[in-house]
Amino acid sequence: MEPSKNRPRYSKPVPRAKGKTAKPKIKPVIKKAKGPAKPSLKKIRATASLRRARVKEVRRFTKESQVKKIFVRSILGALLALVLFVLSTMFTPILAVNKITIIGENKVPESKIQAALKGYIGKPLPMISSHNVADDLAKFKLIESIAVVSQPPHELRVKIVERTPISIVVSDGVEFLYDPSGIRLGVANGSEKLPTIIITGDPKTSKNYTQAIDVLLALPASLLEKIEYIQAKTRDNVTMRLRGNYKQTIIWGDSTQAALKSRVLKVLLYKTPARIPATFDVSSPETPSVIR
Repeated sequence: MEPSKNRPRYSKPVPRAKGKTAKPKIKPVIKKAKGPAKPSLKKIRATASLRRARVKEVRRFTKESQVKKIFVRSILGALLALVLFVLSTMFTPILAVNKITIIGENKVPESKIQAALKGYIGKPLPMISSHNVADDLAKFKLIESIAVVSQPPHELRVKIVERTPISIVVSDGVEFLYDPSGIRLGVANGSEKLPTIIITGDPKTSKNYTQAIDVLLALPASLLEKIEYIQAKTRDNVTMRLRGNYKQTIIWGDSTQAALKSRVLKVLLYKTPARIPATFDVSSPETPSVIR
């Protein structure tokens, strides 16, 4: 059979290339740049509010800084004025002393005190201290304490508290006056109605003297002048003798319950006539006794 003349002829198939299939080239699409986007009204308001807050904070900080500067300058100015004032009073005669007034002296002559303090004449008042004045007056044993008062512009006042004798102590046959601290104040003239403390040794370091003084200080003033002598043999054995012909005796005991013992003793003395010899035992004030 003959092939038909109208039958199409087929060519051999073209073999495909091995490997990846080549992709077609795609031209990039270039977009035209647009203008900046317009901010919204809400964003504009938020930005304005933030800007106002920042301005307000800056103003507040600036105001505080100015106030702080004014405060610091005021303090520095005050300190400078104080320094200038102190220097002017120390190195100029504005507050120099030209008068010293002594108050409270009795046993110590004023002339001797003035002589001891004459070095303060011409010295500025702020430079004078009570400690320095006390050191200059320490040689006067009759002076117990002092107080210095400045009276601008030129007066210095010195208030003196003298020691008060409370007892008599016999030493080498001589009666001397002593204060509660055991400081000798001079020779007794015989007119003092003070109790004699019987001790041996220096009253300033004697324990027996201190024990006797503790009892005397607990007695009322009306009874103190009636005590002729007091003796503290031990801390628990303190006895006293009253003035008078019949020499009434008091057994005090130790220094405890001093206030109660004083009240009980006052009652016992009131009920017992002074002409009757008696011994009043108040060593146990809850159970006192009178021995005749």
